[in-house]
Amino acid sequence: MKSPAIILTADETMMSRYRGGIFVGFAACVPQGIIPDLIFFHTVAPPVPRKNGRAVFSDPGTRMIEASLLRSGFGEDEVAVVHPRDLSRMVGKETGIISVSGHDLLGINPPTSTFVELLRTGPPYNRVKFLDLMRHPVMKKVTTVVGGKAAWQVSDEQVMDRLGIDHVHLGEGEVSVPKAFSGILAGEEVPRIIQGEDVPLETIPRLRGGTIHGLVEISRGCNRGCKFCTPGMQKIRHKPIDQIEADVRLNIAEGNECALLHAEDVLAYGSKRIEPEAEKVTALFSRIAKIEGIKNIGLSHLALATAYHNPDLVGKISEIVYSLPDQKFTGVQTGIETGSPKIMEMYMKSKCAPSSPEEWPEIVAGSLGLLNDHEFIPACTLIAGLPGEEEVDVIRTIELMDDIRDTRSLVVPMNFVSMGPAGLSDKDSFTADKMTPSHWELLGTCIEHDMRIVRRMNRYIVDANMVTTGIVRLAMRYMIRGAEKYSRELKQGHPPEGWDVSAKSYLVPEF
Repeated sequence: MKSPAIILTADETMMSRYRGGIFVGFAACVPQGIIPDLIFFHTVAPPVPRKNGRAVFSDPGTRMIEASLLRSGFGEDEVAVVHPRDLSRMVGKETGIISVSGHDLLGINPPTSTFVELLRTGPPYNRVKFLDLMRHPVMKKVTTVVGGKAAWQVSDEQVMDRLGIDHVHLGEGEVSVPKAFSGILAGEEVPRIIQGEDVPLETIPRLRGGTIHGLVEISRGCNRGCKFCTPGMQKIRHKPIDQIEADVRLNIAEGNECALLHAEDVLAYGSKRIEPEAEKVTALFSRIAKIEGIKNIGLSHLALATAYHNPDLVGKISEIVYSLPDQKFTGVQTGIETGSPKIMEMYMKSKCAPSSPEEWPEIVAGSLGLLNDHEFIPACTLIAGLPGEEEVDVIRTIELMDDIRDTRSLVVPMNFVSMGPAGLSDKDSFTADKMTPSHWELLGTCIEHDMRIVRRMNRYIVDANMVTTGIVRLAMRYMIRGAEKYSRELKQGHPPEGWDVSAKSYLVPEF
């Protein structure tokens, strides 16, 4: 049997369904040393199922590249999506390229860098497994290409040389990747840094394989323009409902029971303006809910301002999703980022639109309350240390945390990280040695809030057999108690006892 000419893969943290727990995927960002690796990758992040060496489920970015290659003329026997544990059996003499994708290859994006710097128990799992993958013996036998959202992290030729990377692909790949891979396999000269291009809507292919959590892209790009964020640099495009339905049906056929609809703001589907087009959004959800085999629908992200200004739309979506048989709760990610109107004005003015930055705290509290009323549980990001932040801005954020204390929401605190190619990529990242007493208090307030919510959500966190679920929940109760003690010390305005900023830091990768 011939080996595939092109193998698409990702590190182990990207190739797990996390026991069906969408929020549990944040575990890829935590450092080693908290629990043994064997337990972590058995109970928390076991590998996706595989069939004949091919992954049954993968991240949607990898699946999109697979679909693009197949559409461009490569045969199904020439392209394979493979879990790292199966590389040795799948790579053969016909294999010319191994392509690696990832969201945080070196573990330097938020929230990974924040967790790693504060806990200091070891390097993060996503970095460890990416470096393990690049050291795999088969990598020396083929041309290696690294892409995905975090490709900028390794787009320096010295880094590429040290990691054995032949090419890095930056940006969208549906058009440029098939061209580059064809050139590589033909022995042509291809640039080491391959620059992608904005992909026309009609050129985005339908999926050809199942995705983790049944995630299906419905829109690409964002028009709110936050300066610290990379999706806002992409042109906004919305896929046709027929194409979205086809991708969901494929996932159902592959064994998924959930459709996780992905956009930077799912409530803005179909609109090129800040204001949503409610009819298009409800038409999409209604169509997906009617697909045979669908048991629940998830939303990847929404904008708090969209929800706040469109409560009827939130209600209609809730009514549709809770008509499904297995809709226990609806998780969604969103960004609070700050409680300071000044910081909002500086870096994310459109995030509040059509309201003004002065109204942002009211929007956050009102939107979270509205979402809770309709059985949505948001996971919210919060960014400390944005350039120009002052003490009063941190205090405003602490006050906002007090305002949302009673909401069912998870708040993920992060220190600002300068990421390419975002608008603030020329600014210095914010690190623990720059944290003030107010920053420590804010961190403790967030952890205290989250542990209170996690205790209430414990029964929803993981979906596995009785033994595994019991082990995970016991481990979680142990971690919750530790985190609550940790938060009490932080809320006093200083690091926890024994924490030393001069201790070994795993923030900067070591190759």
